Amino acid sequence: MNHVLAALNERLGRLFGDRLVVLAGGTRLAKRAHELHALGARHTLVLDTDDHAPLHDSDIARWVSLGIKGGFVAIEQRRLGKLLSKPAPEVRAILRDFDPDSEAVVISTPYNEIPSFQGRPVLNHRRADWVELENKTTIDALWDELSAPRAPAMVFDLDFEHLWAASELLDRGAGVVWSGDGPAINGGANFVRRVRSPEEARDAFAVLEPKCEQVRVMPFLEGIPVSVHGVVFPDGTAVLRPIEMVVPRRQNSARFLYAGCASYYDPPVWIRDEMRNLARRVGERLRETVDYRGTFTLDGIATEDGFLPTEINTRYGGAMVCFEDAQPQLPLALVQVALVAGWDLGITSMEFEDLLLQSADHVRAGSVGANVRAIQPTEQVERRVVFNGWNCRFAHGDEPSHATLRLSPSPIGGRLELDLHRETVEIGRPVVSLTVAAFALADQEWGTGLGPLEPALAVEDMQSEESMQSEAVIA
Repeated sequence: MNHVLAALNERLGRLFGDRLVVLAGGTRLAKRAHELHALGARHTLVLDTDDHAPLHDSDIARWVSLGIKGGFVAIEQRRLGKLLSKPAPEVRAILRDFDPDSEAVVISTPYNEIPSFQGRPVLNHRRADWVELENKTTIDALWDELSAPRAPAMVFDLDFEHLWAASELLDRGAGVVWSGDGPAINGGANFVRRVRSPEEARDAFAVLEPKCEQVRVMPFLEGIPVSVHGVVFPDGTAVLRPIEMVVPRRQNSARFLYAGCASYYDPPVWIRDEMRNLARRVGERLRETVDYRGTFTLDGIATEDGFLPTEINTRYGGAMVCFEDAQPQLPLALVQVALVAGWDLGITSMEFEDLLLQSADHVRAGSVGANVRAIQPTEQVERRVVFNGWNCRFAHGDEPSHATLRLSPSPIGGRLELDLHRETVEIGRPVVSLTVAAFALADQEWGTGLGPLEPALAVEDMQSEESMQSEAVIA
């Protein structure tokens, strides 16, 4: 596949070569700046919203920390939107100094909908009709158009009595899930609650009512939360491998803990096929109806009844980090920018799919972590850890380890991260159980205060439990 890589980099070089580029917010900014430099960009201005350590090589980029990190995506994006639409005088001065002739192109975050920054085009801005497709309370219409199996659901305005009545009707014995949507950015399970009692319903309503316009009620689905990415090209949709959404459940709360993503889990082949087939149909539908380009995510649950979709995100999702790490020679985030900008990449969707699918199935990766508020560390601490079944402990001396557990300072308290060592982690199994064990150790040793968590169950584990129960009944 070297010829595909060569073709992509050559076309990206035509887009960014000898150009001034402004990186306005986002993650992995040092990586993006180095990628742009390798593609021949004249110079890059990094407007950093996250206060990462600056890129000191001034030949590659000029680094300006804006200090507007908000802790939550919605807060940070609101501040970034204000920066792009009405920048402060000092920011305008920096921009004029970097690009006095207003010839630069701008790359912003995957959430951004603002098309220009002080007269300079934002190449990857999202169109309004693309953004609308992320609404969790209207997406069921798409599943029905595509004749895709889905869980029953009901949508209501913020009316408690109607929501609770729907919850009692749809509850299959494990409660229901309320998913709110509306004007605020919704990600990381911020407006998602599991409801099993009137008390949990009232608590969920108190959170959703001021933030959302509508709420979808759906039965709680047992299984592993999974996502599959599609990448829409002019000629078709490239479809990638499933990614586990690492979402432990809080034992004493209706909230879920969104803890990142990983590609170690392999759903049963028949579920993988269902996911990828539906993603291809979704991609083609998006291309036909709203002229969509670039990456989208199709999220859902891998259940005993197969893959049941819950939402799509029409943007470059955070889980694409798994593919970036699997194919480091490819500036994947810049491929996304080029597609959204309508740039001809010189390869077909199937060539792109083959390249990424082979890489990601061979090289597994993940980004697992959570924000903590119980403590405010002033320096980073990390320890290697060993897993033994459901337990996790610190590694002894030079003992081979399975992962590194790290606690770092954060604008909202602390950031807990679990770096899995791919050479020692079992391929095929979900990593959510490892995450639960490691976070319990962090609570015990570092006082991170995440509280009791429990993992989702994989299809294989559910079937194993049913088999053992059947054998016990027969015996």
